[in-house]
Amino acid sequence: MKRFLPLLLAVLMFTGCDGFANKDNIINLLSSPKLSRIESGIVTCIKDYLGQDVILKYPKQGSNISPVQMVDLSGDGSDEAVVLYTAPGMGGTVRLAVLSAQGDSWQVDYEGEGLGSEIHSISFTSLTPAGDRQIVVGYTYSDSSEKFLSIYFTDNGKVDDIQHQTCQDYLLADVTGDGIQDIILAGINADNQYTQLKVLSASENNVLTALVTRQLKVPNARVTSIALSKNDFSDKMAIVVDYTDSYFRVYTQGVYFTDYKLNEILSPSQVQKRWVYDYSLDSRDVDGDGYLETPTVIDSGNTMPENLKFMEWTNYLTQQPVRKYYGFCEAASGIYFRLPDLWQNYVVMSYGETENIWLLKQVDEDKTIVTFELLSTGYDENLADNEIIVGTGTLQIKITFDESVSADQRQYIADGLMYIK
Repeated sequence: MKRFLPLLLAVLMFTGCDGFANKDNIINLLSSPKLSRIESGIVTCIKDYLGQDVILKYPKQGSNISPVQMVDLSGDGSDEAVVLYTAPGMGGTVRLAVLSAQGDSWQVDYEGEGLGSEIHSISFTSLTPAGDRQIVVGYTYSDSSEKFLSIYFTDNGKVDDIQHQTCQDYLLADVTGDGIQDIILAGINADNQYTQLKVLSASENNVLTALVTRQLKVPNARVTSIALSKNDFSDKMAIVVDYTDSYFRVYTQGVYFTDYKLNEILSPSQVQKRWVYDYSLDSRDVDGDGYLETPTVIDSGNTMPENLKFMEWTNYLTQQPVRKYYGFCEAASGIYFRLPDLWQNYVVMSYGETENIWLLKQVDEDKTIVTFELLSTGYDENLADNEIIVGTGTLQIKITFDESVSADQRQYIADGLMYIK
């Protein structure tokens, strides 16, 4: 702790004159990039162009998490540099620059202001039949409640046009089947209004046009996820949207694109649950088969603590729903373990001595058959034959099994850890 205090004080000193730092400032300072020689030259070129220092900005999500991206925008075999940053002397809004190599040096071809204080994500894709790739940037603010989607259209590697969309969430995918990427976008949420789900395309005239619009079925929807899934109703991928309403109810809706329509294959009335936690409960592919499964909280009749929930993951995108996993979730930590299907209705959950210990008991005998203990990071000890430690990321959980739990059941439980937070 003593070693951390000087670093923390330094962070607080350099994040503003009021002496307080928000999470995003701390993350940006603690993870400042170690620039290569080429990247350093690129950043120096931007500084010289602006006449002031810049602070590089990291995207919050996605696979392109570096503030300096090297990408061939024009398809000519040479990379352009796309850089995300703020310039303190020009306000707090994120800025973007595109540079091209000129021999051993760099030239700024475009430099401009974005639409938020943070970067949600950045992607490079072809939205038009031409060979050039577009820069797709999701700008946002620290709470990520609203996003500003900016598409930088390019011609010969240089920014030719910029188009903007305001949204809650978006996804890049070819849902029309024409070989060109589309944008699936959930519009902003206004009071007592219905959110619009849109498929946007720029394949005809380089202008983003809504090919189809469909209204989500509840007012005040807050979209938490848009994802693609295989389905049994179309050879095109299903668009699966998870969203919540103002009463903490969670809905999942599935559609697919055909004949300029979004056909519904999963109604939001089919899968609903209440979720009051500070993270979303979204559909995901839990078994790697290409189909998204949707989580459902199983009513335990108020016999268990609020944060301990039995939960199942079901594929609703087949002709008949198929449950993949039954298990439990400790909602405060976001940890889920699958359990043998035959145990349903025969087990109940409770906390142990602390809320880091979760007990799975047989209902008829009030006997603990599995104990789960959330450990401190780096925790290590000698394990007994009936104990095992499993983990994901920095989380470690020790599982202690009763002798009545078979070897196959132990392996099934231990292999079934998911972090859903």
